[in-house]
Amino acid sequence: MTPLERLVLSHMFTAEQDGAGTLFFADASPAECIDIAAAALRAAHRDSAGADSVLNAIVENRLGEIAAADTSAELDLTDVSWSTIFQDIVRRSATLDEIAVSSAFTCSRMLPDGFGGMATLITAGSIRSCSTDEVLEQFRKELAAAAAPRTHVLLRFDENEVRTMIGEVIAYDDALTTLSPDAVTDDDIHLACLAVAAATQLAEERGSAVFKAALAAIQSAEQRRADVKEGNEKGEEE
Repeated sequence: MTPLERLVLSHMFTAEQDGAGTLFFADASPAECIDIAAAALRAAHRDSAGADSVLNAIVENRLGEIAAADTSAELDLTDVSWSTIFQDIVRRSATLDEIAVSSAFTCSRMLPDGFGGMATLITAGSIRSCSTDEVLEQFRKELAAAAAPRTHVLLRFDENEVRTMIGEVIAYDDALTTLSPDAVTDDDIHLACLAVAAATQLAEERGSAVFKAALAAIQSAEQRRADVKEGNEKGEEE
């Protein structure tokens, strides 16, 4: 953290040292409008010059608005999220990969939507949040997916395979076309794949695959029963 980030965050949150690090906590929510001693704010801004931090420009503008004789400065942070300040810290850090934030939703009386929580993961590239309601919904989707019949892909090909085949076909049959493989565009291949996929019927192949899978499943069950029976017989002999 820069001196300015430490100063501002310590006013937005309650801050406590935890070994070499700092823990930040808020009883209700982080403060968005804070009062800071003007001298401390000027010194922290000066000592943080050159750092890649969203706070530098915000505080610079505010310091330009207050008089030199003012002893305190009110800082309005409603336009910048506390998570953005933390993200700047992660981006500059050579050792810190993430900052994890846990939040609890509480209420003074029982309400259907009055309780829960949220987790926020701040990395250099993203800020991701998820509430307990969203986690529960994800659990429901996973359970529904697990209860649904499992499907298996019988045939799949990708457009890179078609691109490779075009080169092989043209090289094998020089009477087929005077085009070079590069003359066939990705759009040509994509449209051709869509047309072939729509026109191809694999009902017989699919039925054959289902029948073969049924036979294989029966054989697997018979083998498993035979193995159990053989194991029981050996146990009786011993």
